[in-house]
Amino acid sequence: MPKSTLPNESMEKQIKKVLIFLVFLCLLFFGWEYSQQRKTSVQFLDQNGRLHVLSLPVKDKKKLCNLMRLLFAEDSFAYTLLGSKPISWACYIEPLPFIGLAHFCDSWKKYHRTLRLGWKAWEKYRHLFPSTHFWKESSKRHPGWVSIVIANEECLNGVITAHKKDFLEVLNREVDGHQLLDTKDRSLMDDILNGHQALIGIVLGYGRDNSWEFLERLKINQPLGCVWGNGDKIREGGMTLEECLALESLPSFAGNPNSEESLALKREYLLTQQKVINYFQGKDFLEATLSLLAGFRP
Repeated sequence: MPKSTLPNESMEKQIKKVLIFLVFLCLLFFGWEYSQQRKTSVQFLDQNGRLHVLSLPVKDKKKLCNLMRLLFAEDSFAYTLLGSKPISWACYIEPLPFIGLAHFCDSWKKYHRTLRLGWKAWEKYRHLFPSTHFWKESSKRHPGWVSIVIANEECLNGVITAHKKDFLEVLNREVDGHQLLDTKDRSLMDDILNGHQALIGIVLGYGRDNSWEFLERLKINQPLGCVWGNGDKIREGGMTLEECLALESLPSFAGNPNSEESLALKREYLLTQQKVINYFQGKDFLEATLSLLAGFRP
């Protein structure tokens, strides 16, 4: 009789072990979730130099840190707020609506996931930063793709005025920066600028001649090379924040690297790069970025 109970006793022990392991996992999960919901704070300066304190969960702070690093250190958004680049633009993929398996899988890659989750976190606090043109938009021409755009209205007015004829010929109307930024749920690039590659290049600060040449080459399927040589701009993985600012943040665009226009743009962006590096040096990166978005300028 005792022998017949051994399998049952063994089964009970296995069940207890599984239950203990599951309880342990639940405790770990709830402990981690609690730590992520714990409140922390960040400070930032507004356009008048006044100090503000923002209280937010740890998980939101991490998402905002990752978002701002991608846009302001690994991309050129800082050149719009601290320099003469009229507009900066980044895109990510939404998993839904389902367009195809490849599209869906790409949407979960680190870059797209970071921008998507970071922007969702930003939407909770964006009402505290009304002084900057910084928004998200979608386009019917490219379903599943979402654009994050930041604009410097003063610089945008400058390039529109300088190339007024180009905008008039393509859009069949006179425009200024304020009109272009009054998107009203329309896509700036696809709806307002009609997806015109030359106008898009101009507002992105790539130069008038470079932008039109890029469009002409696109028509005959002859890509235009990058204005930065191999020694000017290097992209690698696993960089520190300082290395990203020094190597990755420079605006990258197509054009004739030896033209007067390209050389002037490169000089301007290299000067802005040093300004960007100097601004972030020794500061908390997220707090310094939030200050820029609140209108603070050094």
